[in-house]
Amino acid sequence: MATYAELQARLAAYLVAEGKALESQEYVVGQGNTARRNRRADLEQIRAGITDVTAQLAIHPDNPANSRVRRVRQLRPMY
Repeated sequence: MATYAELQARLAAYLVAEGKALESQEYVVGQGNTARRNRRADLEQIRAGITDVTAQLAIHPDNPANSRVRRVRQLRPMY
């Protein structure tokens, strides 16, 4: 299992990739036979990755939101 910090960094990278994919999906540098083409990843794949990492972050034990979980303790009197 990845650490909480690694998952946060991965989510940040996915969000940057999503922003770039929304700006432009494909661009071409140059003309004719020497043109170079760059195509970004599909937006569906990026969003699936964001959903996956978000779900992993939600259940990670180091997530601060999980530290407030109420725990029930049962005490037995000693005789």
